[in-house]
Amino acid sequence: MAEISFPFNQDNDRGGRQAVGQGDWQAMAQMWGGDRVAAKLTGNSYTGAALPFAIKVIGDRTVEVSPGEAWVGGFFYRLDAPISFDIGANFDPAKDRRDTVVLRADIPRGSVNMAVVQGQPSANPIAVQPQRKPGQEWELVIHELKVPRGNGRVEPFNRAPFDMPTPVAFPWNAGDSANFVPPGTFVYDLDSDARHGQQELFRGRDGLVPSMTLGKSFTYTPQLINASSDPKGLVCRGRWRWIAPNTAWFSVDYRNDSDAEIRTRQDALSFQLPVPLNGATGQAFTGYLLNIDERSGLPNMAGLTGMAWAGQRGQTVRILSQSANSLRDGLDYLLVFPPRASIVFSGIFEANQFNE
Repeated sequence: MAEISFPFNQDNDRGGRQAVGQGDWQAMAQMWGGDRVAAKLTGNSYTGAALPFAIKVIGDRTVEVSPGEAWVGGFFYRLDAPISFDIGANFDPAKDRRDTVVLRADIPRGSVNMAVVQGQPSANPIAVQPQRKPGQEWELVIHELKVPRGNGRVEPFNRAPFDMPTPVAFPWNAGDSANFVPPGTFVYDLDSDARHGQQELFRGRDGLVPSMTLGKSFTYTPQLINASSDPKGLVCRGRWRWIAPNTAWFSVDYRNDSDAEIRTRQDALSFQLPVPLNGATGQAFTGYLLNIDERSGLPNMAGLTGMAWAGQRGQTVRILSQSANSLRDGLDYLLVFPPRASIVFSGIFEANQFNE
């Protein structure tokens, strides 16, 4: 029979089978989730002793592992009482060793059991990689052990992978609804009312933060800040999106389609970001001026720099250009926006969603 499917209520002549062998079960069950401890990390902080399969050293050579449950190679494992292992001595006078504590699913024997896998002393010791052979042996590492030279005291390190809260979706207003999900949850706003945009958010230890815009980029109208005039021909366009937690991409395009130059009221002409900056450090941006008619004493094309100093947490970025006097004078504030010219900036910046 070329076609096999399972499990069904009874066998049939179309390849459907009722009984499921260990190999078939492993192939099926591995699709439900990867190897991990059967506990979700939903707290903001943990101690090692509070976790399933917590480990401690008794004396110098014995480790004790506390109860826990896990999913290993498609099979469920439960330890309902502490279990101890004596760790092999390392008499090498110069080289440490790395051992591992594993959960081993032995398919031919039909069980999952905890075991210690011993490494080799080395100047740069590396633990043995776990076995992952379907239908044979499949291992999950839950602890790594440093076995010091000269038979020193064993030092354990937790290496167990854990489950995390299942991602959830809301039709709208995910930001408010996410206040009721556990820490560590990814939340998806499907924007079914087409009011806020589709995006992914993450609720973690630091709070709730947008992590990625999933649909089209947002649009906004960035102000040309510090301009002394606002001619009818001034066109301000902006686009932006979240690309990572508290990190945004943006692009602004200013066109002065009028015949009047726009001068600064004070300070430098500045552009506006879509959301406030994180001011813990300064941030810089690159842009250009396109001035085909070479008006206002500026070249036809020029590179521009946007600067936000440390401590600045607003949405304003000053625009600077190469000094018209000499290269040695460096950058000066941009004081004029020529007529029939355009200014473009784009970049990535750290926002201030955590109110730092």
